[in-house]
Amino acid sequence: MNPVSPASDESVSIERMTEKEVEVAVEWAQKEGWNPGIHDAQCFFHADPKGFFAAKVAGEIVGTVSAVKYSEDFAFEGFLIVKPQFRGKGLGFRLQDFVNNLYGNINIGLDGVLAMQQKYERGGFKFAHKNTRYAGIAGGTSSRGCCLPIRRADFVEVSAFDSRFFAAPRPSFLENWLFQKDATALLVREKQTNSLSGYGVIRKCMSGHKIGPLFAEDADVAEALFEELTATVQQGEEVFLDVPEPNEAAVRLAQQHGMQPVFHTVRMYTNQEPRLPLEKIFGVTSFELG
Repeated sequence: MNPVSPASDESVSIERMTEKEVEVAVEWAQKEGWNPGIHDAQCFFHADPKGFFAAKVAGEIVGTVSAVKYSEDFAFEGFLIVKPQFRGKGLGFRLQDFVNNLYGNINIGLDGVLAMQQKYERGGFKFAHKNTRYAGIAGGTSSRGCCLPIRRADFVEVSAFDSRFFAAPRPSFLENWLFQKDATALLVREKQTNSLSGYGVIRKCMSGHKIGPLFAEDADVAEALFEELTATVQQGEEVFLDVPEPNEAAVRLAQQHGMQPVFHTVRMYTNQEPRLPLEKIFGVTSFELG
């Protein structure tokens, strides 16, 4: 991958972040309007403790980026944020160049804001599809009764199911994500075979609650999970769902529940787009970690 224009200021150092420093990146993401979960810093860090980096000047964090490595051939980039007073100096390019050089030719994915698409293209990323964040209000009740809480005993099965919808297995991430505080994780089983047909997580965020992931074999299972997940939060609370635009059934699900688009991203990859069943991905897990 060709390097992009780095900042030339030798006073800038790029260092691996501590778990405490990752909280800074999450705080900055909140200021940028990404609305992270209240426990995201811990969950994200334990997905790959070596995958978070900070640009520093005299010990002060002035820029952040993450590149969580899920396997030997796939990583996901996020938190590419430069402190406002340091923008326009090439620091973002320097952080991107750092990631490109560190991870070599492995496939890297990201979800970036639309305004940054051309800059990411200059960094070697190629457009895959758009995502839309929908916002709505929780109804507070559900009569479905077909969803079950995800238990520790379900972990291996859920992790295997999840790997069908993501570019690489991610057990270290899921171990924290599924059982985090202030969150609910539910699954649905197929009646005849008792096999998994879908699962979803809803977590408390800086504002409202966010569903992600929402993976389901069909729209009926996705609908059941959506209703029961939203029923776990107080009626009237705001709920968000990040939908891959190619999944028309997911768009309909959001619209039928009165949700409105409030935010858009572009999913991009440095190499070939993974072959994922987007028609069964009704909710993206996280814009920061994929």
